[in-house]
Amino acid sequence: MKCKKLILLFGVLLLVACKATKPVKLAERTLKGNWTLTSISYSRPGSFNVNLYNDSGANCFINSNWKFIPNNNTATYQFSNSECETTIRKVKWTIPIPSGDSYNFLMKPLNFTQKAKEITRGFKTQLKSLTSTNMVWTQKLNFENKPFIITMNFIKSI
Repeated sequence: MKCKKLILLFGVLLLVACKATKPVKLAERTLKGNWTLTSISYSRPGSFNVNLYNDSGANCFINSNWKFIPNNNTATYQFSNSECETTIRKVKWTIPIPSGDSYNFLMKPLNFTQKAKEITRGFKTQLKSLTSTNMVWTQKLNFENKPFIITMNFIKSI
């Protein structure tokens, strides 16, 4: 009798665990492929000198090309602006199981010789929306002691 209860408990836990990760797996499959970051906007009016992901200014990121590979949770991106360094960058990413309706997107910038476990810092961005053709990220910061949100819009490249 105890064995049957244990097997039943294990089965229920397995179903709950699989159900919790199903939206994440779907998001990862949708994310797979090539994307172009088409625009960046801010929650406040004005002109801002923003350095994204400790890499470059927002002007370099506009029209940058991103390639997401979900089976090993890696991505690359490259700037297309000729005024910016066009070297291909590598990141390790993950989408943790969400709490509520909010998905976070965690990224660790890497160089091509580093492993993700060697990097102790990364960036948390909210995956605001994701469809088969569009994706929106938001990053919430504090600027002048007030909330400041950066919104990044992507389209899927064919």
